[in-house]
Amino acid sequence: MVSTRIAKKIDYFEYKSLIERYKNKIEINPHAYFRLNQSQRKVYKDDYLISILKEEQPSLIGIQQNGRYAAFFRRKEGYLRIIFQIKKNNNIEIITFFITDNLPNI
Repeated sequence: MVSTRIAKKIDYFEYKSLIERYKNKIEINPHAYFRLNQSQRKVYKDDYLISILKEEQPSLIGIQQNGRYAAFFRRKEGYLRIIFQIKKNNNIEIITFFITDNLPNI
């Protein structure tokens, strides 16, 4: 079974280069919103999530065992974990996101 556990930590400059390469080709998978209630859907919109990836510096970036990227952004209530992948059509696709209390142990 392939896991969402972080297998490899990514350097910030490698992450920034990746985001810069695809900055105009970021899309959100409709699945990303399935856990949210109506009030959360008003906050976490496509533009907001994309701007976080493009403009904020993550506290931790890694590649999960399933091959997807996970970026952790510090928030008042913990960390916003955004999981994304590079698609074959050279787009970044945000798969899902959620708030977690702590950064994972690597």
